[in-house]
Amino acid sequence: MWIVAKVNYKQLSVFKSELNLKFENKVKYYFPKVFIKNKKTNVTKNILGNYIFCFHEKFEDLKNILVLKYIKGLDYFLTNSKNSQIEILDFINLCKKNENSTGHLKQDFFKNLICKNGKFINSPLASLVFEIIKSNKNNLEILLGNKQIKISKNSDILYLPA
Repeated sequence: MWIVAKVNYKQLSVFKSELNLKFENKVKYYFPKVFIKNKKTNVTKNILGNYIFCFHEKFEDLKNILVLKYIKGLDYFLTNSKNSQIEILDFINLCKKNENSTGHLKQDFFKNLICKNGKFINSPLASLVFEIIKSNKNNLEILLGNKQIKISKNSDILYLPA
């Protein structure tokens, strides 16, 4: 069963090693990531922030999850993961289907999401939130403050739904 954990991202490796210790290295992890290429640095970011998917058959039993409550690096496990298995699997499969050869999500993954607002994650516009006015096959028309801007969908500008 898949569970969703909120972790302290600085202690992610500690969290994973603690969990692997308890379950004999049989835990599978998944967190969708994107590669951000800036002028100064290249960074890989988890699009879910501090959340990570963890899979093990023993997670079916709630007792096994409760034992992990105080594991180092863990903030908490989301409740009701058992009831959301279909949605979790659908999301993971959608992400994996839209990964490139290095395991990073392609920008097409974000362009196909239907949303009203977005947030730039690279370029000089990084961290700015915008409103999507119109989206067509080649372009995205946005409202940034009181300025209307047209962005080519083939550009290297990356954004996330906000």
